[in-house]
Amino acid sequence: MGCFLCNKKKEQMKKQVLIILLALIGAKNQAQTVPTNLTAKADKSELFLNKRSEAKSGFKTNLDPTLKPFYHGVASGDPLSDGVIIWTRVTPDSAMTVQGTWKVCSDTSLTNTITQGNFTTDASVDYTVKIDVTGLSPNTTYYYYFSALNANSLIGRTRTAPTAAMVDHLKFGVVSCSNFEAGYFNAYARLGERNDLDAVIHLGDYIYEYASGIYGDSLIQASGGRVHDTLEAVSLEQYRTRHSLYHLDADLRRAHQQHPFINIWDDHESANDAWENGAENHDPATEGNWNDRKNVAKQAFFEWIPIRNNINDTIHRILNYGDLVDVILLDTRLEAREQQINDVTDPALYSPTRTMLGNTQLNWFLGAMDNSTAQWKIVGNQVIFSEFHVGWAAQSPSTPDQTESIFLDIWDGYPAERLTIINYLENNGIDDVIFLTGDFHSTFAFDVADSVTDPAAFYAPTSNYDPSTGAGSVAVEFVTPSISSANFDENVGAATAAGFEYQINNPLPGTTSNIPNPHMKFADLDRHGYFILDVKSDSAQANWYYVDILDTLSTTENFGEAWYSKTGENHLNQSTVESSPKPTQEVPAPLTPPTINIAEVIEVTNNVSVLGIYPNPVTNYFTIHFGLNQAGLIKIDMMDVHGQIVKEIINKSLPQGIYNLNVETNEHSSGVYFLKFYSMAGESTHKVIVGK
Repeated sequence: MGCFLCNKKKEQMKKQVLIILLALIGAKNQAQTVPTNLTAKADKSELFLNKRSEAKSGFKTNLDPTLKPFYHGVASGDPLSDGVIIWTRVTPDSAMTVQGTWKVCSDTSLTNTITQGNFTTDASVDYTVKIDVTGLSPNTTYYYYFSALNANSLIGRTRTAPTAAMVDHLKFGVVSCSNFEAGYFNAYARLGERNDLDAVIHLGDYIYEYASGIYGDSLIQASGGRVHDTLEAVSLEQYRTRHSLYHLDADLRRAHQQHPFINIWDDHESANDAWENGAENHDPATEGNWNDRKNVAKQAFFEWIPIRNNINDTIHRILNYGDLVDVILLDTRLEAREQQINDVTDPALYSPTRTMLGNTQLNWFLGAMDNSTAQWKIVGNQVIFSEFHVGWAAQSPSTPDQTESIFLDIWDGYPAERLTIINYLENNGIDDVIFLTGDFHSTFAFDVADSVTDPAAFYAPTSNYDPSTGAGSVAVEFVTPSISSANFDENVGAATAAGFEYQINNPLPGTTSNIPNPHMKFADLDRHGYFILDVKSDSAQANWYYVDILDTLSTTENFGEAWYSKTGENHLNQSTVESSPKPTQEVPAPLTPPTINIAEVIEVTNNVSVLGIYPNPVTNYFTIHFGLNQAGLIKIDMMDVHGQIVKEIINKSLPQGIYNLNVETNEHSSGVYFLKFYSMAGESTHKVIVGK
């Protein structure tokens, strides 16, 4: 599904069918089958504004002029015991090659420089900077920053991984599915406040590629509070602009500033329900060759995400955290996934050769599991690995087959390959495996077992698995809710979602058996947030935290539930309390950039910051991605090489914020043009090449 229940551009009917089915389920069954105490939880030129609206925590904008030219903040990722990736983006006032420096220090006062160097960036990498810092000490917190154009970036905090026998306690934040137009990133804000995380594991759907208004909260979109550019991301420039917008979000920027990230992509970094050779949300007739689109989406991802580059632009890899944890990261999406099957009655579904990973990645994965010497094998995986059944929730007029067929983008659509993995774990005595999963916009905790399905018995498993003791389970799985992407209740209504949640995890009425998912220990379909994975030598526990609102900025979060697996047991138990914080809390990175010599400061001479002009060269239209440092008049003229104005693009007063301005060029001949930006504080000029 690639982010379950997405409001798809070309599959609206499928979603409507699901909504009708679930609504009928709820209408028919809720009163008699759901306990009475169960309640719902709580010209083509167009201008688009992206700004935060005033909320409880105060006014926050996507553009902070004090960060110029490092508006997008800093980030780090892929920690090793002796190194880490550090990242930033520089926004020059005009097209140029930017040279600068970077430093890594041991303290927030930046008095003890550990290592430093120079960088060069330009438009070929969208002015992003990514440094693979080496020679660091293991299990150590560092502070880093960049300097360019006579300014300093924010100070970032990062942490290297430990070596063997150096650590007995690790904490990871686990997140997925952050949709800008669906709501504020309050969950990222809460992660940015934590000071005892070793890293944040992001399981994909970091951005969403949809055109504005396709998949988001209609009230938020109507208010102008969370709106991105109008067009779907297809080209390199459009993906770059979408990443830029997300990095301008203050809460995501703070989370990156405070913690190293470990990222994998899912489908929306490219297109919905993507697979190796296509996607549900890609039309070759109007959007070009899929491989071209996939490759530019990957390019933008590697430019804008603090991930270590490799020669093949693949993301499956291993990060070692001493002898306690191996983080094993998979690509279940773009590398080798066969096209999804949409009908559980299709015999091809059960083909022994059907693959999500491909033979190369599968063999690598099994070898990584077999060769790992770490106590815990943590598998970063995009989509639900455990079997997911609707059981008695699928009643007339729908059949179990019809409803089950909606859920085949997850590992249920690739059962033979999943069974190969389960059997390998069991036959080789590989214990303490934890699957981490996003995508579904919901919370789940599963025992991972080989359950033989029987539709007539509502998918009751055989004696291979005992849900009361956990015997037969070979691993466990924790699924993180979405940061902001729509949950079940936001798609089908709170009452229907509550009914469905009950029906998939409880016995058929009048019986004590026939539980559709006896291996499902915890389910929540309608709250947003994240979980903290707390790992010790004797246990690993997931603690879920939820934010209560998304339509405004909020500082509220609530602890949900906690489930853990003990070393060697391979099944889940519920904890009555959340994990305690680490006894040692790291010093947070400062909120403001370090000062520089006043004599070196270049005075801001313009109220407008041009964040990108895409595409350039241009054929029919281009987008100006810019921000206003403060409210005021903005005038943009398009001039020819003789300095004659050929088009007045805009001349009006605008509020402070981030804008995307689409400009047609059909009436202009091929050649070189200049965009002249005038504002209350000055002016600047940028070149555009028009080619027919």
